[in-house]
Amino acid sequence: MARLLENIAAQIEDGIASSFSEFTFTSPMALDRRKPGVRTFSMPHAVKRIFDTLLSLVFILISAPLMIVIAAAVKFSSKGPVFFTQERVGHQGKSFRILKFRTMRPENSQEEHQEYIQKLLKEDFEVDNEKVVTDYFDYIDNRTTPVGRFLRASSLDELPQLFNIFLGHMSLVGPRPHPLYEVKEYKEWYKRRLHVKPGLTGWSKLNLRLTPQNYEESILYDLWYVDNWSNWLDLKIIFMTIPFVLSMKDAH
Repeated sequence: MARLLENIAAQIEDGIASSFSEFTFTSPMALDRRKPGVRTFSMPHAVKRIFDTLLSLVFILISAPLMIVIAAAVKFSSKGPVFFTQERVGHQGKSFRILKFRTMRPENSQEEHQEYIQKLLKEDFEVDNEKVVTDYFDYIDNRTTPVGRFLRASSLDELPQLFNIFLGHMSLVGPRPHPLYEVKEYKEWYKRRLHVKPGLTGWSKLNLRLTPQNYEESILYDLWYVDNWSNWLDLKIIFMTIPFVLSMKDAH
């Protein structure tokens, strides 16, 4: 089954690459970090919102039976609630409650992760070693349930965020929303990623597996998206997400 999914993913990816070969992405390292974000509402923004509303509703209806099965698997495989909610920061710094299927044991607090993020975003925190990366993934793996590992690998834990999209908190495409305590530690130039709605999928998510060593690189990918956003780009990212999810690429 895994080999079949990999073959399907490869075929889709090849088809997308040939269809969109004329579209080139500028290196995120070439971005002007001081560039102000665009905050004006326009017709393309209205189209994006309509697109998000209609597609999220369709996906909710299609995936409802699957979400019921996942909810049952989470409920009966470990103690705790079916859903995980957390305050995240969205468009223009407005907070909202994100909705996910729970993948971790409920007794694990967020204090350790909060302390880790605070250290990570300090200028003098050294992340250029393998131990930091190993400790980061050990932290996640040790707290993740068996069902949660599959949900994370397949990105199915993110399905409930379709409701966040339908309600207008998020978009189908955009930078991933960060917790409030993480945004509080942002460098000033990071904040420009908040000039668009956070997304279920995004350009940085497709291009790198987030680790402590490439945190700032992921921010630069997000800023590239902010600077180059269009509905056409959103559509391409959605199509590129299909083989990414099917292959469980860089799952964590």
